[in-house]
Amino acid sequence: MFPKPGQNHKLPRNYRPISFLSNLGKIYEKVILARLKEHCSNLQIIPDEQYGFCPNHGCVHQLFRVTNLITHGFNNKLYIGGVFLDESKAFDRMWHNGLIYKLIANKLSNYLTDITILFLRNRTFNVKLNSTLSETGHIKTGRPQGSILIPFSILFTLQVFL
Repeated sequence: MFPKPGQNHKLPRNYRPISFLSNLGKIYEKVILARLKEHCSNLQIIPDEQYGFCPNHGCVHQLFRVTNLITHGFNNKLYIGGVFLDESKAFDRMWHNGLIYKLIANKLSNYLTDITILFLRNRTFNVKLNSTLSETGHIKTGRPQGSILIPFSILFTLQVFL
């Protein structure tokens, strides 16, 4: 585990875990990512209002969209309200079974659902402190650190919006 920069290193939550991912596994993830994006696009699963981690959609685009909505409301003497959420450690709290349920409920193809299940399930971890190694634990939430799939947030986006 690596300490997070600028954080109190005496607190366990301020350390970033290390995941060892093979090169073949990373190539496999790129293929799966391409298929997930294609299926999500075909099924129109990701709403137009989703700007994070989507191609050609950045923070500036979302800011323009919100500004235009506010200006339109102001010009037409409408009330405008906004709710802004920032979920702390959202990727670390991704519930595997909930995501899998949503993939099935939204009729994502069986092979992609099965691959996602295999990708998330039966992951384990150990903690090493000095020369002492902990017992093996099972990961039931979150995603692998350093995964190629996750920075694009397709799996998390599916979980949040479905």
